[in-house]
Amino acid sequence: MSATTLGQSFDPAGPEHRPDPHPLFHRMREQAPVYRHVSPTGRALWYLTRYADVQRALLDPDIGRQLDRLPDEIAAVHHKWDHDPLAMVRRNMFNLDPPDHTRLRRLMAPAFGPRRVAALERRVHQVVGELVDGMAAAEGEVDLIEALALPLPLLVVAELVGFPAGDRTRLRAWSDDMLRSRDAARVRRAGMEFVAYVDEKLDERRAHPGDDLLSQLVQAEETGERLSHAELVSSVFQLLLAGDETTVNLIGNGVLELLRHPGQLGRLRERPRMIDSMVEEALRFNGPVGHSRPLFAMADVEIGDSVIPRGDIVVPVLLAANRDPAVFPEPDVFDIGRDPNRHLGFGHGIHFCLGAALARLQARAAIGTLVRRFPDMALAVDPAGLRWTPDLFLHGVRRLPLLLRQRPR
Repeated sequence: MSATTLGQSFDPAGPEHRPDPHPLFHRMREQAPVYRHVSPTGRALWYLTRYADVQRALLDPDIGRQLDRLPDEIAAVHHKWDHDPLAMVRRNMFNLDPPDHTRLRRLMAPAFGPRRVAALERRVHQVVGELVDGMAAAEGEVDLIEALALPLPLLVVAELVGFPAGDRTRLRAWSDDMLRSRDAARVRRAGMEFVAYVDEKLDERRAHPGDDLLSQLVQAEETGERLSHAELVSSVFQLLLAGDETTVNLIGNGVLELLRHPGQLGRLRERPRMIDSMVEEALRFNGPVGHSRPLFAMADVEIGDSVIPRGDIVVPVLLAANRDPAVFPEPDVFDIGRDPNRHLGFGHGIHFCLGAALARLQARAAIGTLVRRFPDMALAVDPAGLRWTPDLFLHGVRRLPLLLRQRPR
């Protein structure tokens, strides 16, 4: 199906669609579910909006992430336009296919296993309590993102990785610059400083190992695992900086949807144990990641009525898949008791988010505490005026001003 089916050629990730992309995705799913868009750089991107197509793309070995799997002449077309200032920290499992992906995931998985996440639960609730106490002490409106959603995952994951709590300010500044700045020089400078910092900490762990992920990676390196310097540094970047954005957006989007749907907020207040299913519905209804990392067709791939040529970019749109009426009855209804809820909010297949359990834990603790502590919590601004992340990949509000009224503890 072509763009003309929808009456015009357009960019599904364009800024005009960012506040509410779902009406567009519904039209695409109905009229052009495999939609070809040519970017200003001349590259063809194929947007997938049906649940079955998105799921298939995330499982298909002929759709991958590594350009070096393509012939040089095809890969060169993409490299020509690849001016990513974060290229130095891209050698992580998020951007790799097997066997390298398998090797890195095996090394890092124990740090995010059920036992480790369960051990972190008390610490997560402690950090949430401290941050919420700070919100309660503020006068007037409070920005949820600045006061809670941003600092929480950075503190928790930094502790898991093995960075001192006193380095939080530096880590936060690097995170902001590397993931939020539009200034390439600023992003590159932050990236170089972060790499130097990680190198310093890795040297410390080689001399004095501890019970943290840095030590685990260093020990794997020393016992003969094939782990390059780039893989070490970029894996830490993925977990500490890139990984925390998912949790930030999950908390922000989840609170926003509760306030937009007061009936559902009332249900959660009456039945606090619904927090688990509420978080799952937030992941489905307006999840923290708009689409998977753009993938590459490693061969000609047939999806629906279209053949995606080898070398073209494939964009599985998670937000669209999660509102596919073929899978979810009344997909535009926010229902915190929805069951079953087979959303793709954390992806699917071998690249399913490694930190999903930790992100869920933090979201449950943060949102549950807010609902309990602030019975009259309300938006301080018109939701139509909220500013969203500038690109579709990371989907969340940049600020969420709230008015709070604390319930006695």
